[in-house]
Amino acid sequence: MPRVTISEPGKTPQPYRFKLERKTIDIGRGSDNDIVVECGSVSTKHSVMERIEGGYILRDNGSTNGIKLDDTLMDIIDLFDGMEVLVGDIPLKFELSKEEISVLSDEEFTSHQRRKLPKINDDAQEAPHRETRPATTSSPRANHRPHQPVVVQQSGGGFKTLMTFILMIVAVFAGMSLRHYKETNEFLLPKLMGGAEKSSTQESETPEEEAEPAAEE
Repeated sequence: MPRVTISEPGKTPQPYRFKLERKTIDIGRGSDNDIVVECGSVSTKHSVMERIEGGYILRDNGSTNGIKLDDTLMDIIDLFDGMEVLVGDIPLKFELSKEEISVLSDEEFTSHQRRKLPKINDDAQEAPHRETRPATTSSPRANHRPHQPVVVQQSGGGFKTLMTFILMIVAVFAGMSLRHYKETNEFLLPKLMGGAEKSSTQESETPEEEAEPAAEE
C-alpha cells in the first residue's frame, strides 16, 4: 500500500497507508479529509492525491498556500517513490513498496505535472488594454476639450473648387441665355458682345473739349 508521511511541527511524523485500488485521497485541515493536517498554512480542502494509470499525482484544490515542489508552486505534481513535497508549509513524503512499483511499472504512465500560473487581477481582466495615466492635481474637467475631427486635405482640392465655381457660372449664364432667347428670340451672348463694342466705339469718337480761351483783361 502507498505510504504518505505527514510531518507537522512539534508532532511525531504521522504515516498513512492506502490500497492501490483507492482512486482519491483528500488532504486538508477539515475533519472530513482522508488526511487531516492541523496547520494554519493548510486550507480546509487543500489538495487531493489521485491514482492514475501508472502512478499517482497530487493536485492543488485552489488552496491559499498551494503545493510546492523544490520551492516552486505547482498545480499538479507527479508523485514518485521517495519524493517529498510541501502541502502549505507541511512536508509530505510519498513512498511505494517494491511490489507496488512493480505493479505500476506494467501500466503506461503519462505525466500530468504543471506549474501554477500567476493570478490575473480583476482590473486587468476587465480592461486589459487600459492605459496608466500619471496622477494630476488639476480637475479632470479643467483640461477637457471636445474632440475635433481630423480633416485630411487631399491634393488637387483647390483646382476642384475652382472648376466647381466655373461650372456654376456657366450654368447660371446658360439659364439666363435660354430665358432671354424665349422672350426676345435673340441670343444673349452676341447682344452682349455687340453692346460692349458699341460702347467702346462711342468712347473713342467723343471729341475732346477745347480749352476755353483765357479772358482778356
